[in-house]
Amino acid sequence: MVISVPPPPLDDPTVSNPLECPPLRWGLIGCGRISHDFTQALKLLPTATVVACAARSLDSAKVFADKHGIEKAYGSYAELVKDADVDIVYVGNVHSFRRPIGEMVLLANKHCLLEKPFACTYEDAKYLAGLAKEKNLFMMEGMWTRFFPAVEKARALAFGSSDAKEKGLIGEVVQVHSDFNFNASDSEDYPSSFVYNHDLGGGASLLVAPYPIAAATLFFNGVEPDSIKAVGQLDVATGVDLQGTMILNFPATGNLSPALDASNIEESTPKLPGAGAATLSFGLLGESEEETTVLGTKGRIKICTPGHCPTKVIATIKAGGRGQSGSEHVFEYPVPEDTKEIIEAGGYFYPNSAGLAYEAAAVARCIASGKIEAPQYTIKETLTNMKAVDEMRSQIGVKPISS
Repeated sequence: MVISVPPPPLDDPTVSNPLECPPLRWGLIGCGRISHDFTQALKLLPTATVVACAARSLDSAKVFADKHGIEKAYGSYAELVKDADVDIVYVGNVHSFRRPIGEMVLLANKHCLLEKPFACTYEDAKYLAGLAKEKNLFMMEGMWTRFFPAVEKARALAFGSSDAKEKGLIGEVVQVHSDFNFNASDSEDYPSSFVYNHDLGGGASLLVAPYPIAAATLFFNGVEPDSIKAVGQLDVATGVDLQGTMILNFPATGNLSPALDASNIEESTPKLPGAGAATLSFGLLGESEEETTVLGTKGRIKICTPGHCPTKVIATIKAGGRGQSGSEHVFEYPVPEDTKEIIEAGGYFYPNSAGLAYEAAAVARCIASGKIEAPQYTIKETLTNMKAVDEMRSQIGVKPISS
């Protein structure tokens, strides 16, 4: 394996190490598996500090704090958001509480990183986004995929690098194909697990669908699809959706195709700028290859498995003539190695969770530079994708979560 030099992150093209960031003091709401992994990843950032954690019971919070060497533990979320030593709150508890907890954090004048999904409905997401803007506070959905060097590189291969030193290689993006399916019964008890609890925000559409949807909008520049078609299967006993497939159609952003544009000497396609489609698959029943393929007029990009936390990306450049491959470019970016401290605290629950450090570092850089969102995954794109989740759930027949 040849390890590639990480591309400069989109939020700061002057940064050479994606783990480089200024100091930031974190508070954690929720002391479950994902919060454990996030805390472990923060240990890879010398400038990051977890100063407090909170759970629904003080005993649970104390156990978590002892495991990770966190100074303060709270038995209520309200206590944590009042802590003057906390700069930003990471919210990693169950989905159905995103709006009230996000609101609590923002009203306490804390920056906020909400684990996926950002909310359970588009309306809730729009409310939180508006409140964050009103309070001039940083807020983001934890779409950590966007911050992996492999994905930053894939973006650059498609559109050009953030420092403008490289141009895109695959021409006009035509299609995106992305999947994320795993067999939840490998680790979750049916029907008692949260994964199968409709009222707590379980189900494939909120647990895994945000990933392939975000893969699609990344390569169509965050544009809102003008048509969505979805099919899937519901679990009658619990009311959650178990799997689904979506097709997104993206509208043209211009009315002059390269084929008819005399000034365009690089393309001869009749495809209008911006127009294209995405086919997406997600589910909790079987394990798919989990890759994202971006098809362009001049080549294709493959974000290799596991596509939601990838370390490898391959660009295949088309040669002249149908079915001819000109060259292949492979880029690999292994996640940071576990430190002794991480190993002693039990490692990680999920694959490549060390990569959460890329996201946390970018958040710290953005806040230090006065940004209230990250360019890798803007609030506008978050809302676009929440609207797609809403539409998909409606078409599949998932009932709204009761207040």
